[in-house]
Amino acid sequence: MNSNKLAETLGKISGFGREKSFVEIGQLLAGQDANTLYSLVETDLGASSNDESHGFSAGAPTTLYMFKGASALIEKGAVSAGQSVLGTIATACVAQVCEDGSEDEEVGESSATKRWAAICDKLLESLPQQSPRSVIDISFRILAELKTCGSTPSPFHGFLPMLLDTLGAIGEVEIVAKGQMLAAARTQDKSTGDQISVMRTGGSLKAYWIDAACAYRWDPKASVAVCALLREIVLSDRQIQSVAKRMLRQLKLVEYTELPAMVYQLLLFARKGLKHEIIAGIFEVFDSLENESMQHEQRKKWRELGDIEGTVMLHINYSIKQDFELGSALIGYGRDKSEMATDGSAHGISAFSFACLLSLARIHRFEKDVTDLLRAAILRSTNDRISLETTFWARPYVPAISFDAQRLLKATVARASYGWDQVTQSLIQLCLGLLDYTYSAAKRSSKYSHEALIETRQLCMETLRTAFAGHAFVRTELVDQILSRVMFQEDSHECFLDLLRHLVSDDHEALRDYHSKIISVFDSISVITPATVEKLLGATAPMLLDDPQFRSSLLLVLRKILFTHSIDDRRTALSGLFVLVGCFVTELDKCQTQDMVGRARKQRADMLMSVLLEVLGLLRRCFMQQPEVRTMSYERLALILDDPCVGRSRFFLNALCGTMQSEFAKYYNENRAYDSPINITQCINPTTYKVIMPISSFLQCLAKLASNLAALSQSSEPSAQPSGPSLLLLSSSSSSSSGALLQQSSQDIWKDVCVRFSKTQIEDFELDPTGDYSIGDPVGLRNYNIALMVSGCLDASLEHAMMHFIHSNACSSCSNGDCELGSPDMAMKLFSKFSRIGDILCSLCLDDRKKRVVGAPSELSLMSLYQLTHFLQLVLPDRGRMRNEMHPLNTLERNRFWYMSNVDKASPWSGNQSFVKHLLEIALARVSCRLVASRNINFSANLAPTSFPTAPDASTTNTETTTAAAAAATAAVLMTAYIVYNGVFRYYTNIQGTADMDAELPVYLRARSGTRGRSVLQLSAELLLSCANMLSTNDMLDEMASTVLVLDSSIAREEAMARLLANLCAIVTSFLSQKPVAAKESVHILLLMNLVAARLSRLSSSPAMDPQVQNKVYRSINSTVGWGLRIAFGEIPEDTNLLKALFVLLTTCQPFLQPMDLLFTSDALADMSHGNEPDLVELAPVNQIVATVRSASKILLADTLDDAENNNEDEEDEEPNLEVYTLRTIPALITAISTWFKAELHRIEWVVGQLSRCVRLEKASRPPHDDEALHESIVFERRVCLRVRFLAQMLDQLLSIHFTGKVSGDLVIRALNDLHKIFLLLTKAKLSCTDLPITEEYIVTLSLICQNLNTRAYSMFLDKYTGNEPPAAPGSYASGGDAKAVPFAKGDDSGKGKKGKEKSFANVLSSRNSKSKVLRDSALVSSLVFQMEQTEKHVIQLSTKFKVPLAHHLKRSTARDFRIEAAAIPSPMGMFQSQQLSEPEDDEPHHPDGVSGYEEARSSDEETEVMLDVEVSEDASNLGTRDTDVMDLDGEDPEEHQSKRQRRHR
Repeated sequence: MNSNKLAETLGKISGFGREKSFVEIGQLLAGQDANTLYSLVETDLGASSNDESHGFSAGAPTTLYMFKGASALIEKGAVSAGQSVLGTIATACVAQVCEDGSEDEEVGESSATKRWAAICDKLLESLPQQSPRSVIDISFRILAELKTCGSTPSPFHGFLPMLLDTLGAIGEVEIVAKGQMLAAARTQDKSTGDQISVMRTGGSLKAYWIDAACAYRWDPKASVAVCALLREIVLSDRQIQSVAKRMLRQLKLVEYTELPAMVYQLLLFARKGLKHEIIAGIFEVFDSLENESMQHEQRKKWRELGDIEGTVMLHINYSIKQDFELGSALIGYGRDKSEMATDGSAHGISAFSFACLLSLARIHRFEKDVTDLLRAAILRSTNDRISLETTFWARPYVPAISFDAQRLLKATVARASYGWDQVTQSLIQLCLGLLDYTYSAAKRSSKYSHEALIETRQLCMETLRTAFAGHAFVRTELVDQILSRVMFQEDSHECFLDLLRHLVSDDHEALRDYHSKIISVFDSISVITPATVEKLLGATAPMLLDDPQFRSSLLLVLRKILFTHSIDDRRTALSGLFVLVGCFVTELDKCQTQDMVGRARKQRADMLMSVLLEVLGLLRRCFMQQPEVRTMSYERLALILDDPCVGRSRFFLNALCGTMQSEFAKYYNENRAYDSPINITQCINPTTYKVIMPISSFLQCLAKLASNLAALSQSSEPSAQPSGPSLLLLSSSSSSSSGALLQQSSQDIWKDVCVRFSKTQIEDFELDPTGDYSIGDPVGLRNYNIALMVSGCLDASLEHAMMHFIHSNACSSCSNGDCELGSPDMAMKLFSKFSRIGDILCSLCLDDRKKRVVGAPSELSLMSLYQLTHFLQLVLPDRGRMRNEMHPLNTLERNRFWYMSNVDKASPWSGNQSFVKHLLEIALARVSCRLVASRNINFSANLAPTSFPTAPDASTTNTETTTAAAAAATAAVLMTAYIVYNGVFRYYTNIQGTADMDAELPVYLRARSGTRGRSVLQLSAELLLSCANMLSTNDMLDEMASTVLVLDSSIAREEAMARLLANLCAIVTSFLSQKPVAAKESVHILLLMNLVAARLSRLSSSPAMDPQVQNKVYRSINSTVGWGLRIAFGEIPEDTNLLKALFVLLTTCQPFLQPMDLLFTSDALADMSHGNEPDLVELAPVNQIVATVRSASKILLADTLDDAENNNEDEEDEEPNLEVYTLRTIPALITAISTWFKAELHRIEWVVGQLSRCVRLEKASRPPHDDEALHESIVFERRVCLRVRFLAQMLDQLLSIHFTGKVSGDLVIRALNDLHKIFLLLTKAKLSCTDLPITEEYIVTLSLICQNLNTRAYSMFLDKYTGNEPPAAPGSYASGGDAKAVPFAKGDDSGKGKKGKEKSFANVLSSRNSKSKVLRDSALVSSLVFQMEQTEKHVIQLSTKFKVPLAHHLKRSTARDFRIEAAAIPSPMGMFQSQQLSEPEDDEPHHPDGVSGYEEARSSDEETEVMLDVEVSEDASNLGTRDTDVMDLDGEDPEEHQSKRQRRHR
């Protein structure tokens, strides 16, 4: 068609369009051929785009007129012609859009965009009128454009989905194949020709279009548009899966900037289905990108990826808010990934998915689910890793744990600045929740180990510290959470105080904006405890030193609280003040000892002095308050004065001296005509006899103050400050009674006090040694308070006398020959007075319930652990230190020969065993109280001596676990352990039971007849164990080994602990070889060995340990076990605690035994150690003990039952040592063995849970079509079965013991219950893993458990719970170890008065206990029977699944529902009562004797009744009598009853 004619046609169309003659346009177009129409559309659209002045650029109106004309033609009735014209126009428009639309989009022409949008709108409007042929052509034309360009023009995004829906609605049409379609059709139909016509439906064409679109390459830049296009199409399930896979593949190809939009399209597409697969695909792509960026170490790319991931999290969060099922899918994905058991982090949960889960937690609907999921995942992974490290026999089979919680938390915190800031809040909440959970779970039984809880707590604290340091936007919330928990959450506030302390130590300047919030906590001091206040002030100590405003605000709050009405609040504030004193004095000491710039040093020292004076002014006012406040003031002040830093502060001592001088003058009696130097009567209220002045605590503080000033005066170091006034100087305004005091020196006054107290008698204080000291009586209360204060004054004088002896001999130039106070005899005189008053209070002081108020004289002492370390090193001399002047402790003294020269001078102290025991009892009480308190020792706790060689200082203290005060207090405990070990137990390491053993020991260790209470050796053992317990709590037990053995720092801690373990073995051997045997002392040393062995085993379980050191540790553990077996089967006393301690030690070492050189005592065990099963060598010691217990029980039972089982005596080769394994010790040993069984089965339960993980891992590592057996998993399953079978054999031996006792017998049954649970889990694992065959080991274990053990269990039920238990020997512990347990006689009311009431109460209590026992036994038995039936049920299912007969290995249990039990048959009386109304009354003759005959018959029948399991109470018998009376009233003759019963009986 030439251009003139084309222009003429276009003009006509335009003219008709303006006149709205659309029918004429249609008729005009119907007369044209397809090429002409195509040219008309092409010319119009081309002219509109090239000539902006043409006037058609606003939407190509000529083409629009053509659409309207074709539609009008169809509406008029010319459907065929109209559809032909309309299809040609639409095809031409689509082609033109495909050719020019993409170019216009790249240029960015807005007018062209509007034009193509108008054309596409017209195409969409005319789509219902299109013919099927036209729809097909248009659809595949767009598909061709997608194939060619990799994208579709944007104007089609609204049109194409409707087009494809229309295409899918088309019925069957004929398709003519050309080109590629022709070749494909020929291949399929085997036909020839130029073209082939096939019949296709619209649905198949639509499916072909979608499949082809998914198969084509997409332009990465247009991927989002294509995904949005496909998302709008209605798809079938198969098409949804195909499109989702294609979109996920395209996600890997797009640029970083397109990732968020692409992910959002995927999330929108997930509404159609496949939510879990789409979520997994998205995370897989981001995990690969993350690994790639980390491998190449592209920092810029990593940061860019973090920003993009943050945007993606926002999209995910928004999509989940629109579709909650997507959130459930995300949680399900996280749960699956956290439970996966594969190596490497690529297959587990990644950092990005972890962050997405945290982001999901911001939605309230999913907060709890996400928090529970992540908390369980972190705890489970940590627990699994620790369990894997400690379970040596399962290490080669169980795969490594892939969930690395530390890596995930660290990555989340690090990327919070790069786009992940939205997850920080959820991360903080997760860590805080974990801290709460781990702290509460540690106090109760939890499925997670204690080590896992502690490690998780430390991980969370490290995460919070890192987040606080790196991100300012989390600090406010974190501080608020910490302070709220400190105030209102008492169960876990300690760990949050630790966290606050770490935050302050890291950067206290970051907390400057939160001072007001911390101050507000002290305003609410009534709701927090004094210990919390002390720890909070100790945590904020650096802030107090550097921030004057915070310090002044805090002092203002404490000053206000000190004068409130509540005494408790005052005491709490007072404890806070003493924390401040310790903090300021310590810092002042640092200013005087460290190298600082002169001016800065002076300014800081002046500031600290002014603050100390202010605090001392507040304390001075506290000394005038109520007795409770004053008592606490003096006690805490005494603790402060024990601080070495305080002892070196001349300024503080002089200021405190001026504060306390007037108080002492009030109560000091300078008139020597009086025997007592202190006016005790002034300290008691004359009417109420209550203490108004705690003179003993005050005198204790004064003694410490005098000792510190004396030490300062004797020090050769120059003082940085001018010397202050001497002790006890009064002002010029003092009274005349204190004038003479001004002329006396401190030494003379204390000499007077000590000498006069040493000469006083108890009668000098108006006390009677045989008088009344009961606190419930006024006179007794007065006597008690006076005696208590006198004992306190004597104790303070004793402490001062001993400290004066030490200080006066500290320098070689000093001499104490002229000083009576420096003589050791003075301390002995004071101790004798103190002991007498203490004995009187212990024996005569009773409370309202007639119980003793004072248990021992040592409870009255106020000595601190710091002072006791000075005393004990002279009382318990160390020979190694005495013989070696270069000893580490001697080298730290100013006079190297001081210790060697003064030990002999202190011989009166060490020669008095009562005095040594007194000091040891006080030290034991101090260490035990510190152990019970908590891991975090208070800031004002007793500090260690400065001469201690291993005392941690500021440079060596681990600030991550302990504070400075806690480290110093721990050093005091270390010093105590060193003194006790080297002064007591070192003498026993080389003594082997010789005849002159007692002569080789020091005086204080020699046995003396007639002594009461615990010996020095026993107290020393308890003290050493308490020290070890406290150090173990602080995870510093390895420090104790290096300290007590005085080893060089170059020796590894594992080797040091191995040496200590060997020395302790020698000590216990020496104890057991001496006469009499030191059994109690051996028990304490064995418990200490258990702690050392546990710590040594924990250190050796680390995979990173040096193999040579690890081999030494294993040898040490093996030798310890061999030694323990020799002791257990040797000549040892019959002591239950000793045997239990030995068994606990063996079971502690048991998991770490190695088959190298274990010293077995039987050939069978030796064969096992060198046999085919080396893994079971660790169970050999326990198995030998179980076998010995069983052999001993059979022999003892044979003697008890009068040769009832003498036919089985030939089964034992040799008779066990009956002096050890008796009816008293065997039940206790069975209890310990059952407890060990529970722990061992718990470990096996964890291992069985890992079996399915091993199967999945091995299957994943094999080729796809590899059908070979899973060799590693099968070997692992055999190893588990072998271990379970070995434990079952030991349990079989325990079940054969007939006098296990109540508690131990129940524990054995519970162990059998747990064993059935383990075997049930193993059976379920085999059911779920079809690749695991039924091995021979499994069948043997099945037969042992389900036949032998079940048979034993049923027999035990009959013997134990039906009253058929064999009788025990007289006085034995066969009934649970209680020889005094005697059944109460029924109806025994013969006693009168109080005894009768006690007997009746005992009867009631017995009936209640019997009921409780019945309920407990029934629950225990029913639980075990249920486990048996569950095991049998799953074994039968396994047999059916694998076609292997296993039922014959099960014990056929009796049909409990349909069996005849003799005990269940009713008695004749019961049958008579049930049938009396149904029998005719006149068929039987009457009995001549009436009721009396009936009663006689009833009595004879009761003698023939079968004994029932349940006892009949007295009330039940009365009930039967009352029923008989009722029947008599009804007129029934008793003779008839008698005749009926006789017939029934016959």
